[in-house]
Amino acid sequence: MPYVQGRFQSPIYYETIGKGVPIIFIHPPGMGLVTFEKQRVLAKQFQLIFFDIRGNGRSEAGSERITMSLLAEDIANILDDLNIKKAVIFGYSNGGSIAQEFAISYPERTMAVVMSGSFPEVNSFLLRNEFRLGMLVTRLKGVNFLASVLAFAHASKNETAFREKMKTYFAHGKPHITYQFYKEGLHYRSTHRLNEINVPVLVVYGKLSFYLHHYARMFIQRIEDIEIVTVDKATHQIPTKHAQELNRIMSDFLKRKVLH
Repeated sequence: MPYVQGRFQSPIYYETIGKGVPIIFIHPPGMGLVTFEKQRVLAKQFQLIFFDIRGNGRSEAGSERITMSLLAEDIANILDDLNIKKAVIFGYSNGGSIAQEFAISYPERTMAVVMSGSFPEVNSFLLRNEFRLGMLVTRLKGVNFLASVLAFAHASKNETAFREKMKTYFAHGKPHITYQFYKEGLHYRSTHRLNEINVPVLVVYGKLSFYLHHYARMFIQRIEDIEIVTVDKATHQIPTKHAQELNRIMSDFLKRKVLH
């Protein structure tokens, strides 16, 4: 099992499959690389890199406070370990904040940025309270309860095995790290630095995730080469519940913008 050493002796677990343009996938707090189980079919076209953010899944927590810059550094270390100079950075939900931080901090290592349900800051009532609820649940109920909630939200009714797989995997997370991740995400703001992202950017939203749609304008106003795609009849959990559509959208985007 491959691990890379993060700062302060924090082993970060990752997996890689496929060949071609590398794509590294970043999951939200309290989850893990199993979130992207349905993206593995893309290994027929690309090299895929999945990892557990420190304190999630099989990665160690370490002693340092969670920041977006620290998590971006962990990604750079994974790429170093694989001798990869540049990669496509994919971020889901709050994982998109890490993707933005990486693209801004490591522009020379970023081919393109793809995000699903992401935002440059938390400035809406519903999203702000979603983060606060995550912090509260983690503090009061613990990681097992959060794992059950997240797994239930990300699996369809007939996907019992997939739901249980996610639940079991998510339960490995460290509650204090998940809490820190939610707190950091709540206060993170890249809005004033988005114009520093000079690579192609794709942002995918679910049509029913109305509380996120205003972020599309924020991205469009500040990033020159950007595409916004809305998936019909979809909520926030696009990588798991609308995987086929997301995979098609992402593959098409990368073929036009990176492989041309």
